[in-house]
Amino acid sequence: MTDAEINERVELCFDMRYKQGTRQVDWVKYCHEHYGDKSEKTYISYWIKSKDKYQESWREKLSKQLDPAVNTLIELMASDDEKVRQRAVDQVFRYTGEEEVKVAISGEMSIKLNWGNIETEATDN
Repeated sequence: MTDAEINERVELCFDMRYKQGTRQVDWVKYCHEHYGDKSEKTYISYWIKSKDKYQESWREKLSKQLDPAVNTLIELMASDDEKVRQRAVDQVFRYTGEEEVKVAISGEMSIKLNWGNIETEATDN
């Protein structure tokens, strides 16, 4: 098979998988019925390639969206307004997963410790 023929099958698999909701089992069955020229392993490789194509298209879409957002954040970090700069920095930390999480804890904790035959209780209020 040529690369063009393989790409055509991967494209069809992509459409069936992501636009029609076809399951892998149904895809392999379809291949056996309509092609019948390759192994099940080969048909599954088309399935995997369609997933790679899907993920690459999402990466491309996200990249196109993130570039303008990052440029805006850079502009905001150069602002003369301290509050605007701080919010931009907070957003950068949030996007990178370095956001500081502040949690308020209230309540009562009781811990029992056993040391042989001696039992100790510590309570924190």
